[in-house]
Amino acid sequence: MITFKHFFEKTVIGLIEEMDIAGVGKVKVKIDSGNGAYNVLHGEDITIQGSKVSFTTINGKRLIKDIHDSISINVGAGHVEERPVVSFRIKFAGTEFDNVSFSIGDRSNNEYKVLVGKDFIKQLDALIDVNSRGIAGDQIEVDYTN
Repeated sequence: MITFKHFFEKTVIGLIEEMDIAGVGKVKVKIDSGNGAYNVLHGEDITIQGSKVSFTTINGKRLIKDIHDSISINVGAGHVEERPVVSFRIKFAGTEFDNVSFSIGDRSNNEYKVLVGKDFIKQLDALIDVNSRGIAGDQIEVDYTN
């Protein structure tokens, strides 16, 4: 049974939040509870050599990362894209996380270059307030005793 206390002790995040990704910097991210795959980080000029991938990402930064997995993504119209998966250390909602997985995909046509999926949202044990932005670090107090 879920109590009101359990419900109100969860982290609340907005639809758009800020995340600090090691090697990339602070970026606006879109929270996507419908994304059951890995988080996604924008990458262009992706080159895979053995167990490493190099790519250009946000603000023109060129990164080289170890690949720890790959994923096939149906990007629409029957087109399947194979993406490398890498890990980053990140800071989100005032907490640091190590080894957070991101697939690398071309999001140049998307407003938000980072997409946060439901696996990371589960790790946060968070609720999403779709009407809010940038609230992940805020302290929200609710009196649920009355």
